[in-house]
Amino acid sequence: MKIQNFSQAEAFLSGYIPKNSNNKFPGDLGLKRAKYLLQLLANPQNKLKIIHIAGTSGKGSTAYLTSVILKSLGFRVGLHVSPHISDIRERFQLNNEFITIRQFCESLNEIIPSVKKVQESILGKPTYFEILVAMTFHIFYQRKVDYAVVETGLGGWYDATNTTERSDKLVILTRIGLDHTEILGRTIGQIAFQKAKIIKQKNSVITIWQKTQARNVIETVSEEQEAILSYVKKNINFKNIRFSGKNLVFDFNFKQIKISNLEIGLTAEYQAENASLALAAAYILSRRDHFNFDVQSLKCSLRELSFPGRMEIFEYQKRTIIIDGAHNPQKMAAFTKSLRKLYPNQKYTFLLAVKKNKDFIHIFKYIVPIAKKVVVTSFFTEKQDLINQSRKPEDFIRLSKRISFKNIITVHNPHNALRYIIKRKDEFLIITGSFYLIGEIYQDLMKLRD
Repeated sequence: MKIQNFSQAEAFLSGYIPKNSNNKFPGDLGLKRAKYLLQLLANPQNKLKIIHIAGTSGKGSTAYLTSVILKSLGFRVGLHVSPHISDIRERFQLNNEFITIRQFCESLNEIIPSVKKVQESILGKPTYFEILVAMTFHIFYQRKVDYAVVETGLGGWYDATNTTERSDKLVILTRIGLDHTEILGRTIGQIAFQKAKIIKQKNSVITIWQKTQARNVIETVSEEQEAILSYVKKNINFKNIRFSGKNLVFDFNFKQIKISNLEIGLTAEYQAENASLALAAAYILSRRDHFNFDVQSLKCSLRELSFPGRMEIFEYQKRTIIIDGAHNPQKMAAFTKSLRKLYPNQKYTFLLAVKKNKDFIHIFKYIVPIAKKVVVTSFFTEKQDLINQSRKPEDFIRLSKRISFKNIITVHNPHNALRYIIKRKDEFLIITGSFYLIGEIYQDLMKLRD
């Protein structure tokens, strides 16, 4: 079979989306399968300098920021993130740009024989995610990137990205909290262990000052692997966080680097933490790989950046529309805190949909105090790593009755729900709760932006 166009490519890949719940999170089997697939491709992942990023919150943003910084310092950078919002090519960017559709189809054709060989083996059919991770490493090696910035999917230990074995890998662990507890574990410590298992022998590791349970696990795993562990701490390494217009400004200090009034083109306060992890990573690489850490170049790049779906703000007919994929309580807490600081004493109209297995009660708890109205919608997507379905909007109606929040309605179709809130004359409109909701209506939102 030879892929001729983008539609054929998407149709081929959709055949590898797990339909059976037993195949969604295959654990050790999935990791073995990913390793075998990459072995058939001559292990491109072990021919790359990797920055490997895991965590509960902030890993996508940190990956993006790391790629922007390294690009600004003159390198050719590959960036892998997941899930994608509107285009599958978001998962393998080169210098923060999509590869062409032709390149995408050519790369898929190159790995299909290996995919078929894995499928015919005792390991069985690879998943959509496993194939795209293999394709990521294949593309990055073929395009000769200087650094590959790779975000994990769910977890870390059994993730298809956890196939990199080089001792010069740099690991970033972002903030760890309770999410995917049915798979990763019921405690912070158990979840931290799953994330920390991406640390390999003699890696460099950077993390924030985590909760004690997570910190203890990270330190233990780092010691076992003889890894070099560094921390980035609020009020020590990054401080004086403030806003200049809608841009975030803070002071950064790490080892021999001090940057005052660093401005980044993102509006969420929590991005100071993610940017500091990315800056620390780039600085460590500059010492190890002997390149100039050019502060002026990275300051210019950070000031101009934007990142889809992460507190993305634009104006439409004198109204402010804010998009953020805050899909767990930890993220929603950080998002609503940033909203309060950016727009004090403001109330918002929310368009909300939450994935079925998420802690919707605590997500809703952070929304209610700043909500003028909540419009709950739904989504069902078969186009990404898994079949993803939202929690029923009626669950939010029942919850709102229990807590006496009355200004809530349901509009099941997300496109109709967006049209409904756009017709309202409210000054601030927020779309949040899941990247899958954002992905469903993102093209509609971009038409408003145009």
